[in-house]
Amino acid sequence: MEGKTVANTVPSQTKRTALKISGMHCAVCVNSIQNHVTDLKGVTKCEVNLAAEKASLEFDPTATDLATIEKAVEEIGYKVVYEKLTVKIGNMTDSSDGEILEKRLKELEGVRYVSASFGNGKILVEYNQALLSLSDIRHVITKNGYEILSEDFSASAEEVEAKKLKKLFFIGLIFTIPVLIFGYSEYLLFIPLAKTSVAAYVVFVCASIVQFVVGSRFYIGAYRIGKMKSANMDTLVVTGTTAAYLFSTINTFPTPIWHNIYFDAASVVMTFIILGKYLETKTKGKTSSLVRKMLELQPKTARIKKDGQELEVSIEVIKLGDIILVRPGEKIPVDSIVLEGNSAVDESMVTGESMPVNKKTSDHVIGGTINREGMLVIKAEKIGSDTMLAQVVKLVEDAIGRKSPMQRTVDKIAGYFAFVVLTVAFVTFMAWYLITPAGEHQIATSLIPAVAILVVACPCALGLATPTAIMVGMSKATQNGVIFKGGDSLEMLGRTKIAVFDKTGTLTQGKPVITDFISVKQIAFRTESVVNLNADDQILELAAIAEKNSEHPLAKSIVRHAVNSKIHLDETTEFFAVPGKGVYAICHGRNILVGSTQFMEDEGIDMEPVKQSLIKLQEEGKTVILVALDKELAGIIALLDTPKPSAKTAIPYLKKMGIQVVMITGDNERTAKTVARELGIDKVFANVMPSGKSDIVKLLQKEGKVVMIGDGINDAPALTVADVGIAIGSGSDIAIDAGKVVLIRDDLMDVVSAIEISKKTVSKIRQNLFYAFVYNVALVPIAGLGFLYPTLAGLAMATSSASVTSSSLLLKRWSPPSKRKQ
Repeated sequence: MEGKTVANTVPSQTKRTALKISGMHCAVCVNSIQNHVTDLKGVTKCEVNLAAEKASLEFDPTATDLATIEKAVEEIGYKVVYEKLTVKIGNMTDSSDGEILEKRLKELEGVRYVSASFGNGKILVEYNQALLSLSDIRHVITKNGYEILSEDFSASAEEVEAKKLKKLFFIGLIFTIPVLIFGYSEYLLFIPLAKTSVAAYVVFVCASIVQFVVGSRFYIGAYRIGKMKSANMDTLVVTGTTAAYLFSTINTFPTPIWHNIYFDAASVVMTFIILGKYLETKTKGKTSSLVRKMLELQPKTARIKKDGQELEVSIEVIKLGDIILVRPGEKIPVDSIVLEGNSAVDESMVTGESMPVNKKTSDHVIGGTINREGMLVIKAEKIGSDTMLAQVVKLVEDAIGRKSPMQRTVDKIAGYFAFVVLTVAFVTFMAWYLITPAGEHQIATSLIPAVAILVVACPCALGLATPTAIMVGMSKATQNGVIFKGGDSLEMLGRTKIAVFDKTGTLTQGKPVITDFISVKQIAFRTESVVNLNADDQILELAAIAEKNSEHPLAKSIVRHAVNSKIHLDETTEFFAVPGKGVYAICHGRNILVGSTQFMEDEGIDMEPVKQSLIKLQEEGKTVILVALDKELAGIIALLDTPKPSAKTAIPYLKKMGIQVVMITGDNERTAKTVARELGIDKVFANVMPSGKSDIVKLLQKEGKVVMIGDGINDAPALTVADVGIAIGSGSDIAIDAGKVVLIRDDLMDVVSAIEISKKTVSKIRQNLFYAFVYNVALVPIAGLGFLYPTLAGLAMATSSASVTSSSLLLKRWSPPSKRKQ
């Protein structure tokens, strides 16, 4: 019964997309959609998230298309949801303008229908909100030179569903009250027509309205899931209430037998379950809206400077390079660079940084953050879907669409749940029938416990326990500067026992500063150098010429120092980098080698004259770079990369959590151990090549689950091999391919927060599953023994799903302990 997610072969051309689907009740619905859609030719993957009501798809566009997939979903009774937006356009001059806009909007992937009316100046757009944002639609309209005067949104799918359920609940309540009044008239005074045929017929009419009008959705759902040769919550509700309704109907005509009339067991159950679905929809809507609300952080308008004038424009009109003015208290519209001004910017809503961050000229600012103090003049660098805010939302929504291992297991169990309950109900009916003395009460006595079992059993709570907790957990992580790329990493991170850190740029600042020069011999590289440069600068010149084509942080520091010292750097005729060791270059026909002691040894360079100097510098925690010219050692450059303040705080936290901390570096052992000693790290792997880092991770995995923390660039293989890879972002570029977790900020305390969030979310999932399982395990036997009347069973079932989603929402109030202490 488990939903299929991946076919055996993956086509060379794969298109990824998503659909919003309504009408799902439980994990069985999820499995039915996954099975049916995956069976389509060309579909290689279909993963459905019950809480988000979203299907993530991968298919071969040469074999099928989105319309075919949508039709397949609707064939089995579910609905693909498209949002509706009506936009009032201010400057449409004739009908051709409407045609142009229709054409441009239809080009957007995710737009199903567009209708432009020149008469009233409005455009109606139906679009897939899982693929397209409002800002994308606005951008197309404004890009083509049209002005947006107003926008009218249709109610969201959750809101529409909630309104329908609310209306049905009140209809059910109105017609259930007479059923209760006449059904229990012996307990009430002054009830006219009590226990008469007229009263019985009134009860029958009211119960029929509740059963077939209020409960019609359950019959439809049971029919469509029956066509799939499966069963779900609808099957259980329909089977139980219909049995009670039919038995009561038989005993109503022609002459009522009141002690065999149990219309309340059907009507009250239907009404309560509708109430439960309403509460569930409301709480599900709250969980699914948590991430989308991040897009609302972006202001709708901005003030740009153009031709010496200040103009207030829609944010969609902003182009790259536009000059924007941001006053105190206003939101920064898009990712930009500061041209003028100084201010403190509140980035808490995006990065999780609690304190305002000081911004000055040349600093980068993030769209959606708030300028707290001074006036800022900024230049737009990223707009639309390229902004950090848009990237965060996309990453998180993609992650929510992927199922976690725990969720797959629960969905598999829930797939068999309804059949097990139907079997238990039938066995219960037969058991009661056999032990009850023959007579007119025999069937009623046997039927009521069976109906109670069918009503009280709730697969919905099981299906919602995991995805709702993961959705809230991921949004909580995002608020704290952590992005999980999937539910698997969210589950796994809290179980890791070993944290492996790369040294340069992860534990240290990644901005090494030159501290020492040691000249071994006079260099006659070229006449100008000998005349104009001292011995230290001659070594620096050689090293910088060789290193200027390298991307290594040490190389950049050397080149930066040379440029600041106004040393001219000649071009090389040849350049070759040896990963993890050094570089080889030819300039003016001379061979230059710059790199580690191992590199020099491999090249046969004599280092005996500087052996003691090397040891002394390395014991001071400095990284030593040797420079050789024409196979002779010319000198040494020592650099110091200081540890990050957050590293000194995060390492003790991790050790308190019982996590072993390990450092990997390509640096020499003495330097590595000095840095490790300063940070309190006990286990160090030094002189490790970039390709060897993944081998170290594999070795450590024999001792337990490993999380690798790196910059996501030269650590990519190790991040991929680790059980969980954490890539540290730069604050504006979070679309890092490597790593299953991304830290928005360059703050290692966020590693601690990520682990805490993982542990708390998994704890909440287990709590929800415990409640859901215990609820069913405890109440099904009680119902079977006849101690739970169907009406009370319906009330219990109605509150079970809502209680699980409400439990998940409690995570919103929780904060990682490490954040509270900062």
